[in-house]
Amino acid sequence: MVFLRSLPQTFRSLEWIFLTAHLGMWLSVPSYNLPTVLGFGGCFFLLSWIYPVRRLQWQRLSYIVLALCIFVIARFKALDLAIFPFIYFAKSYFLLGQRPTIVLIGIMAIPWTISKYASDVYQLPQQIQPDSLGIISGNLLRFGLFGLGTYVAASFFTVMVTGMIVREQKNHQKIEELSEQVESLVATLERTRIAREIHDSLGHTLTDLDTQLAVAQTLRSHDPNQAFQAVDTAKFLARQCIEDVSQALSRMRQSDFDLNQALIGLLEQLRQTSSLQVQWKVNLPVLPIYQSYQIYCIVKEGLMNVQKHAQASQISFFAQQTTEGIILELKDNGVGFEQTPFHQGFGLQGMIERVQLLGGKLDIQTAKAQGTGIYVRLPL
Repeated sequence: MVFLRSLPQTFRSLEWIFLTAHLGMWLSVPSYNLPTVLGFGGCFFLLSWIYPVRRLQWQRLSYIVLALCIFVIARFKALDLAIFPFIYFAKSYFLLGQRPTIVLIGIMAIPWTISKYASDVYQLPQQIQPDSLGIISGNLLRFGLFGLGTYVAASFFTVMVTGMIVREQKNHQKIEELSEQVESLVATLERTRIAREIHDSLGHTLTDLDTQLAVAQTLRSHDPNQAFQAVDTAKFLARQCIEDVSQALSRMRQSDFDLNQALIGLLEQLRQTSSLQVQWKVNLPVLPIYQSYQIYCIVKEGLMNVQKHAQASQISFFAQQTTEGIILELKDNGVGFEQTPFHQGFGLQGMIERVQLLGGKLDIQTAKAQGTGIYVRLPL
């Protein structure tokens, strides 16, 4: 839109510069008729103020044809405005398109040549010797053909340059549209990321906190001791929420995040705070911070799912780089579940989304009373 608003001013400036130069030249030659010069100059100054970009197609075409007709009449009056047709050819390209402009150029070639020949004849001396008339006519014909060739070359150059400008503008508009789409997509991805961060860092703990407070509320009247224990647990969970938020923010800002150490810390914490027998083998290479953090969240979500839903006594975790990429394997000997569309509240959907963001693949192998195996393949 900024480009379209600047076009009238650009064309108007060009026309004024050339009109001023031509008027100065015409007025300095006594043979030119002053009213004729001022009349044609005034017509082109008036046309320079008009740029019907928002008009109907026939109105835009009429505008271009009118300007070219005035130019041809001026040529017959020996007022040479050689640059002006090409300015209006450029305008035609913007207003009408490539094909109508080429048609106008082809049609204009005939009056261009005739008017050039008539202008040259008009400027010949009145008294010409008969024997020199043939030579002069031959020279005029050659000059006319030369002028036609110049006209074709200049027209082709005008169409080519104007077409490049139009294509550049269209590409710029496409880039702006794509930028808006990218911004919208980034905003959507950011909302999804924030939702996952809240789920990973606070979702499980807040659920447990709510459960403990409900227990305390139920038992406060007939079993105060158990109610107090539930309140103590709730306080511990509230503190855990604060620590989770602090750790999540720290990990997101940390530039030297050690993935191996962070994963081992998760596994050690699980072994210390539960009755699960935990085994692991972790040997991952140094990865970009974004990829490392996503892998950390995938593993953390898987461990929480085992702890909350699997009813398992043993868990094993394997993480290593192979020729296929990054391999993550998480197995338990829990109750498993049927291979039907699972409930997203289990957190598996968040793991799938993170794996997809990294361009990987997640497979789940499970059955009733046969435990669960989660296998993740990530490209390097």
